Amino acid sequence: MLDGIEAFLRVAERRSFSAAAVDLGVSPSAISQIIKGLEARVGAPLFMRTTRSVGLTQAGEMFLERAAPAYAGLGDAYEAARNLGNRPAGRLRINLMRGAVQPLFEPIIAGFCETYPEIELEIYAEDALADLSAGGFDAGVRMGESLDADVIAVRLTGPFRFVAVATPGYLEKHGRPESPDELRNHRCVRMRLGSGALMPWTFEKGNREIEVGVTGPVIVNDFTAMMVAVHAGVAMGMTAEPVVKAQVAAGALELVLGDFACSTSGLFLYYPSRKQVMPKLRAFIDYVRDYLPDDVTG
Repeated sequence: MLDGIEAFLRVAERRSFSAAAVDLGVSPSAISQIIKGLEARVGAPLFMRTTRSVGLTQAGEMFLERAAPAYAGLGDAYEAARNLGNRPAGRLRINLMRGAVQPLFEPIIAGFCETYPEIELEIYAEDALADLSAGGFDAGVRMGESLDADVIAVRLTGPFRFVAVATPGYLEKHGRPESPDELRNHRCVRMRLGSGALMPWTFEKGNREIEVGVTGPVIVNDFTAMMVAVHAGVAMGMTAEPVVKAQVAAGALELVLGDFACSTSGLFLYYPSRKQVMPKLRAFIDYVRDYLPDDVTG
């Protein structure tokens, strides 16, 4: 439908086939053929031609009235899309696991938004592994173990451990477990996964992985909510070690069963392999990797 529109608009502006041909870098005969093809599709003549002048028919006037602003809008759309492809700008939608929101974004969000004022950052937190294309996301953040082989993955953090923690008050009241099996006699905050299943607590002993189906008075679907219960002394919790490192150093929390802590590969930003890396996403990747503190990136 758009074939011939630019030629029509140029002839209408210049009132000359030859002048329009010069502007567009084609021959006058080519312009004439383009206009004939357009008129055939429209079903009405658009120009009145004489040896001395070119004028618009009534159909041509109506066509020009509607086509000119529409074509200008299309040009603006091309330019806007081209600009987004050339500079970090536009809305950047990141899907990430809830437990990664605080350690990943708290150190960098203020600086990133100040550095890239033309990027509108949308953070969508959920624990289920998202279909990025279906959800309209530019990228996701998950632990490396959960990613499919057909995505492009960019490391954001170094490997870290998942650790069990409790307040000193809880341990004084309920005792300190010495092995993962003893957790069955303790109060633990349980995590409800996006699938609806309860997440088992996982530990390592040598090359052997140990899963413990813990019990306790609180079930959550969010790591922040879990830490509220832990800090209240209600139960023990399990979370990424970088999240609680400062609290352990301050004595507000204590590591439990540290010798059995399970290691992970760390957090990765991922996106579909078929997806072009727009400047806004490249800017985010580079900024996160450069500015996250060492105790987060490892």
